[in-house]
Amino acid sequence: MPAKVHPADEAAARIIAQAQRFEIALFQGQGRYARAEAPTLPQAQKVAARLEAEIANGKRAMIYALTPEGRSALVTDATQTAMDQAEMQIYTKKFNARRAAQRAGIPDDRIEVLRTPKGYVWRDTGPKEPAPIAAAPMPSAETEPKPTAPKRKRIDYDKLEAEAHKGQLPEPPDFSAPTHARFRNKLAKLTELAAAGDIDALRAFEINPVSSSPKAMARYRDLCVIALEARAEAAA
Repeated sequence: MPAKVHPADEAAARIIAQAQRFEIALFQGQGRYARAEAPTLPQAQKVAARLEAEIANGKRAMIYALTPEGRSALVTDATQTAMDQAEMQIYTKKFNARRAAQRAGIPDDRIEVLRTPKGYVWRDTGPKEPAPIAAAPMPSAETEPKPTAPKRKRIDYDKLEAEAHKGQLPEPPDFSAPTHARFRNKLAKLTELAAAGDIDALRAFEINPVSSSPKAMARYRDLCVIALEARAEAAA
């Protein structure tokens, strides 16, 4: 009997299965990365192997899966195992496929059951987009002085990723602005998981990066996973 797959890896495997494209990155040192893209996972794995052979610095290329909805997942040996086992889950009845999806924690409105030549399979369609909010009328330019936009500090993501590879956890993104208010609790949970070193829970933490706040959280989560994995490798 195959080993039980962790729910975090199952969740990542579902994202990888629905990915539209894959990004490959290989750390070269001093904040430099070799980067590439591929439309499928097998092609991404070939590109990753080629980069590893060309650069030959002992580092492993990272492969990120990106779905049309903007969700992302890091391809690892554990997620590959989860994908291989998921491919064997074919059901003779449509009802059984739906029940399996429900047991995996997928909400009913996100479950799609597909018929294949061998039987039925299910997929997670992802979270629904929120309904657009009607824009409030803008004040007249004559009566409202134009505010001076504060200068935004550019974030050096290459530097942060290089530090993460050394085991250094990143600082959480600054959510002090009112526009980030509704995401602060979710960010606080992420920082707790990072401080606790819970890699599995961080991988399973679902984020739909459709705006600046979730995108910042997704980058923070991925950097934390890289840093914690680097610490685990160093301690092994």
